Order: sequence, then C-alpha cells, then structure tokens
Amino acid sequence: MNPRAAIAATLKSSSNVLITCHLGPDGDCLGAGLALALALRRLGKSVTVASADGVPASLRFLPGADQVVTAIPDGSTFDVAVTMECSSVDRIGTVAPAVMRARSVVAIDHHAAHAPYADLTDWDPRAAAVGEQVDDLIKHLGVPLDRPMALALLTAVVTDTGVFRFGNTTGQVLRLAADLMDHGVTVEEVVRAVYEDQPAAAVRLLGAALAALELHEGGAVATTAITAAMLAATGASPAEVSGVVSAMRTIAGVRLAMVFEERDGTVRVSIRSRDGVRADRVAEALGGGGHAAAAGAEVPGGLDETRRRAVEAARREISTSHAAR
Repeated sequence: MNPRAAIAATLKSSSNVLITCHLGPDGDCLGAGLALALALRRLGKSVTVASADGVPASLRFLPGADQVVTAIPDGSTFDVAVTMECSSVDRIGTVAPAVMRARSVVAIDHHAAHAPYADLTDWDPRAAAVGEQVDDLIKHLGVPLDRPMALALLTAVVTDTGVFRFGNTTGQVLRLAADLMDHGVTVEEVVRAVYEDQPAAAVRLLGAALAALELHEGGAVATTAITAAMLAATGASPAEVSGVVSAMRTIAGVRLAMVFEERDGTVRVSIRSRDGVRADRVAEALGGGGHAAAAGAEVPGGLDETRRRAVEAARREISTSHAAR
C-alpha cells in the first residue's frame, strides 16, 4: 500500500494529533507541518503543532505559527504523532517523549538517511522538500487546498530549494509551485517574509557571527561560533541563528559552511554545502544527519573539540569530493 494512503487512513481514524518539527526548524518542516495541521482541522481533528526550538522570526508569518508550542505537558497523550523531517528520534528534541507516547507514530522525511523509529514511515529522499510529500498526503486526506495551506506549502518548497536555485529543483516541484500559486500565493511574498523582512536583532547577530568567521582548507571551509554572550549583545534569540550559515555558504570559494552554537552542555552544528560537497556526511561524522546540501548535529561536549572534529570531517569530505571529480 502507498505509505501516504496508509498514513491518511490512520489520521482519519484519529481524533487527537501531534505534529512536530526538527531542531532548528526551517521553512520546510514548519510549512509542511502547519499545512497538514490546517488540513486535519478541516476534518475536525484536534491538532497540536510543536517545535522544541520555537518558530524563527522569519517564519512567524506562516498561518498557525502563533499556535506552535515548545513543550508538551507531562502525561499528555495523542492518538497519532507525526514528525516532520526528523531523520532520527534525537532530531525531535525535548518533544520526543510525547511523540513516543503516542498510540501511533508517523515519520515523514526526505533526508538522505533515515533511522527507522515510527510505525508508519514516508521516507522519500527524491522529494525536493517534505512539503512535496505533505501536499500529496493532503490529497489522500481528500481535503481541498485553500490559500493558507498553499502559502505554508509554497514556503516549504521555496526554502528547501533555495528559491529554486539548488540541485534538488525538479520539474515536479516547479509544477507543484505553479499549482500552489494558482491558489493566490506568490513566491515574492514568501521571499520577502523569509529572506528580506529580517528583525534588526537577526541582522546584528549575522554581523557578529561573520566578524568571528574563520576559514580553513584554503578557504573551502568557513566556520563561526554563536555564543550566549553574542545572543545577549545583539538581542537575538536562538531561533534566529538559522540565517547565519546560509549567508556563509555564499562566500566565494567556500564549499562547506558550519555554525557552532553552545547550548546547555552540547554544541548545535548547522552545516550547508555546495559544489558536490556532502553536508550530510560531515553531520553523520558528528552523530547527526540531513540532506546533501543542508545538515546538522547536536554534539555533547565543548565548542573547541566539536569544531576540531567538524573541521577534520569537512577536510575528509572535501578530499573525497575532489577525488570523485
């Protein structure tokens, strides 16, 4: 049976649904999750959308973003928990216990690698965005798209394709974008909200992070660190870190960019790559995962040791990609 048909049947037979995003949520997991929540509410379901790291300022325009919670009360139970773009349980963050208490767990993911943990899994590495998968799932639910759903799904595909610039941009995802635009949404409004209308604190944080930039491997690897002091000085929140690593990836000659963020005894690593370098392989060396061009990991320990390990993994990956050319 098509996994989406089975997932749709499970969701239709449930009344109380939890939808969760991965740590450091992006436009894809949040957009797809909020679109699915809107569809399920149309069917009369009670839906909670959770993100352990909250919602970045650049994504608060999404319909339903103001209702996203960062924690689930102890003892709360759900008929179904749906994880968006979580390649393993640890990528769910502090919401994971609530997910695993659910009567049934559904995983929707398009990462290059996926560690099985759910009762039902829609894992499709060929999909440009998890929003592609959710669009098809909503069709299986029999819910017609409306403008809010279309806006959320267009945000998913626009952000995960880098505004249709990345190598994962296919004819299929462009046709999906065109269909979504027929519901009254535009790429312009997504780009303006996500990439242009940035709060001053986020821009200050970007400036501070770029001032601390280090280059390695002859300029092929760029790294920087986000400290608690940096967040305090700029007035930025941890949710506003996500834009830093994408900006570093645009530096001439840089093939792999990494941002290290200290958090409660661990270091959050965000990785972006281009020109054939695999970000997911670097993340896997640190115990994380992700896509070929975008990945991450949460590493126990200190900043200096994590950076050393990450740069070494990046060096190996760049050498491998050179050899493959």
